[in-house]
Amino acid sequence: MDIALIFIGIGFGVFAVVWYRRHDRPVWRSLGITANRWSALDVLVGLVIPLAVIGLVFVAELALGAIEVSAGAEDWSGLGGALGQIVGYALFEEVLFRVLLLSGLVILFRNVAAGRWISVAIVAAAFGAVHLTNPNATLIGAFGTALGGVIYGIAFLATRAIWLPVALHVSWNLSQSLWGFPVSGTTGWPGWVTSTSVGDELLNGGAYGPEGGLPGMLARVVIAALVLVYVKLLWPTGSVTRLEFAPDPVKHLANVA
Repeated sequence: MDIALIFIGIGFGVFAVVWYRRHDRPVWRSLGITANRWSALDVLVGLVIPLAVIGLVFVAELALGAIEVSAGAEDWSGLGGALGQIVGYALFEEVLFRVLLLSGLVILFRNVAAGRWISVAIVAAAFGAVHLTNPNATLIGAFGTALGGVIYGIAFLATRAIWLPVALHVSWNLSQSLWGFPVSGTTGWPGWVTSTSVGDELLNGGAYGPEGGLPGMLARVVIAALVLVYVKLLWPTGSVTRLEFAPDPVKHLANVA
């Protein structure tokens, strides 16, 4: 990952922390890295949704003749290491892109109409762009990855917590691995089956993986919709237009007091 982007993310994170302190906001809660009553449910929902949707992508690509399926891993001894990598990458990227960069941008655009959505789009574009350095990366694949950034940004701002985006991110990558797909161009992690791309890469994403193909991109849209349904069920008065669902920490604490 570009070291400059890391420093930019840290800079926006420092900006957010300073702003929170100056405005007497609870810093850790505002950054979304404290547990709350919904954290366990966020993790569960975040793990289940991509696992189910990627399963549908597998079925769709198989039906379209876009993949050939062969036996999966015989040796699962590397699963623990693979899972550790998947969780580690997801946690690092969510802290950098959502907790730090997105938090700072939301403050910067707080007085702009649709500022939260604009912030999500900017961070998602950066998220997709950094994946252009991945093996087998393409512009289409980077766009599909950016759609993932939109999902994680929505999840972070809607819940005001890191748990749902991290769980979604982990599950998306793990599910691709388990169904035998490349994960953003990376291979070698064990899966139930091995899925080899054949034919038009628009249908399978080629060596980059499902997010570089139309079924995978459609899956991203479906996941985003399911995330919005989930947060709307938790907070029925929330607004998709403003991308505000979970209670503001300051207002919530004031009500409790």
